Amino acid sequence: SPPASGCENDASWSGKFNAAHTCAYVAENPENRCFFENSEGVTAGTACPAACDASCGSPPATSSPVPPTPVTLSPIASPVAPPPSPPASGCENDASWSGKYSAAHTCDYVAENPQRCFFENSDGVGAIEACPAACDSACGTSR
Repeated sequence: SPPASGCENDASWSGKFNAAHTCAYVAENPENRCFFENSEGVTAGTACPAACDASCGSPPATSSPVPPTPVTLSPIASPVAPPPSPPASGCENDASWSGKYSAAHTCDYVAENPQRCFFENSDGVGAIEACPAACDSACGTSR
């Protein structure tokens, strides 16, 4: 459980598949890692609120934030297909998704081993997002 302050990470927590997957590791990519669990089933979202809970805020900056510089975009020379829309049911795998290291690493491949739900494609989209039928226990088909 999280410490009494509510925004301090549990220094003893680490993911069940790798002891190096601590709250600091989770904080490097919270969108994809806050669902990690330890061997007792405690998620990083619970144990690592400073990394996963937006209401905790971010660490203090060392200097004043600088507003982003506006960017003017040029028209694209060739048409670009829109991104695929999310599945209607929320439990359908994205048939076009595959891992960044092999086109054979599809959602069906991910479904064979739940550790593969951490895979990402070349655009940084995780299997956890693209393959809910394989990775989301709420869909009733994850392993």
